[in-house]
Amino acid sequence: MTNEELVRLYYDGDETALDKLYRRNLGLIRSVAKESAKEFNCLHMDSDRPGKFSGYTKTILDDLCGEGVLEFLTRIQSREYDESRAMLTTYLYPHLKGRMTRWLERSIGNLALSKDDMETVRKAQKMYHSDWRSIDEIAEEMDVDSAEVTQHIRYNTHFLGVYDLVPEDYDGDPFERLMPGKLSAPAEQIVYRRVSVELLREMFDALPKKDRDILGKFYGIFGFQKTSLKEIGMYHMMKESAVEKAKDRAIKKLEKAYPGSKLQLWKTVHRLMRRPILPPDDDTELRMQFPKYVHALAEVYGVLNETTTDEK
Repeated sequence: MTNEELVRLYYDGDETALDKLYRRNLGLIRSVAKESAKEFNCLHMDSDRPGKFSGYTKTILDDLCGEGVLEFLTRIQSREYDESRAMLTTYLYPHLKGRMTRWLERSIGNLALSKDDMETVRKAQKMYHSDWRSIDEIAEEMDVDSAEVTQHIRYNTHFLGVYDLVPEDYDGDPFERLMPGKLSAPAEQIVYRRVSVELLREMFDALPKKDRDILGKFYGIFGFQKTSLKEIGMYHMMKESAVEKAKDRAIKKLEKAYPGSKLQLWKTVHRLMRRPILPPDDDTELRMQFPKYVHALAEVYGVLNETTTDEK
């Protein structure tokens, strides 16, 4: 009996089919666990037992399989899988891989690398993120292939802190050096940005579910985990180029919805607050609401300014 047939039985109320599905896909879960562990340099062999994993690796794989089982059950019990779109294993793979990768990022991080390997990774990442060098240039300078450089760059070391971005002899506040005058913002600016994000969220929520998922995961916004094009494509059964086009279409939908939206009105009022010129006659709605919005905005500014003044 295939995975898809077992899913249909489970959806029809046969609870025993879930257990059969679980046992049938243990191999998939373990293979994804090995793949994920390898990417984080966690697959080590036992020096005393050739061909066998070390105790450390076994522990990591057991934890990853546990995460995989939880994700597997979550996805099946959610009943979101649609066999008309893809095979079950194709649907499950990005979810399993994503959850295991996130576990490794939280639990392992750079501890899986030796000191020498960490120095190599940090060098590659600094050249890429700070010096704006291309992967090919880094590969040539480090005398390694491009695939290895890519792996170094993607490794979750969190190598670059704010103190890495200032000269070694700089003894002041690195944040002040990197963001002069940006450590604090006027109260009205904080309010303006916060309200703008909230109103943009309303426009975002009005998009179709698929557009929200692609746009949210691509940029890592509004509660979505930032996800690679490959993983988004696997989830939606699309090529990476198709995901790019879908993302662009979703952005165009937002742009089309902007004229006449609450966000546009808010930005217009904010601009008018800074330069209070009455709107033209043809903008009847804005002319009618103008005094109310400006008054409300002025009250907000006044209260916040008083608060910040009292705190000084």
